Amino acid sequence: MPTQHLAELAWHLFDEAGEDVLLPREHVTDRIHATDGQFERAKGYIRDHMTMEKGKAFLAYRGGYMITTDPAKIAENASLRMRRINTELRRVLSGSINPLGDQVADYEVLAMFQDEIAHMTRTYDRMSKATMTMATPVRAVRPKRRRRAATRA
Repeated sequence: MPTQHLAELAWHLFDEAGEDVLLPREHVTDRIHATDGQFERAKGYIRDHMTMEKGKAFLAYRGGYMITTDPAKIAENASLRMRRINTELRRVLSGSINPLGDQVADYEVLAMFQDEIAHMTRTYDRMSKATMTMATPVRAVRPKRRRRAATRA
């Protein structure tokens, strides 16, 4: 079955369940009759194409999947994904490039990778420090409701 069709079936399933409803992987694959590999490709299609079209985020969230517009859930998910990316970048340096030591300078592409990955990890560190101080995602300021003072008799 084409990836696009499976992605549309999956999105329809999430849409029927409702925003912020967590669906386990097995539930989704059973309902759309997809293998794990097909579902992986469908998730990519959803993220690459459907989310912008539909105006909702598609998240792998706490053991399941959902569509949402909730900034707190999106921020939590983005933070977790960025942490994994940062871990992988650090491992590329520590496990592949940095063991060459001074020889890295002899290979232009490796030196470039080393510099750029180091820059990305520093950027992640700055983002991480900034998000630790935020209890909730930034929201638009709404005017406070004024309470009327209780009248005393």
